[in-house]
Amino acid sequence: MNAPAAKILVIDDDEELLQTVVQLLEQRGFQVVSHRESFNRLNAVRLHRPDLVLMDVNMPFVPGDEIVRLLQDDPELRHIPVLLFSSNDERTLRLLARDCGAAGYISKSQMGWQFASLVEQRLHHLRGARTTS
Repeated sequence: MNAPAAKILVIDDDEELLQTVVQLLEQRGFQVVSHRESFNRLNAVRLHRPDLVLMDVNMPFVPGDEIVRLLQDDPELRHIPVLLFSSNDERTLRLLARDCGAAGYISKSQMGWQFASLVEQRLHHLRGARTTS
């Protein structure tokens, strides 16, 4: 019996990119929920309780890394891993992820045929890390 598909919440204000990401992840078998609004991002995480969040960093009003900090402060949500998702350079992303408590990052420059596989690898690694700790 197959395990249920992991649920991924993708948060990004770029509608075209959001549709591409959703399509790539759904083709890989993930259950995908998207959220495009700059507001209510915490509520979207609370409502959907995903296995993983892909969070755009460069969002209006409150940057994605600040939302990750708020998630880390919430006892009900802090266990949900967040990967920062941005077109920022890799060094900046790595530092932001470390500083805000994100589980990692994926650069938007990695958007292509291998993207969903990369997300799957990160999710598998995160699940393994949770079961061994």
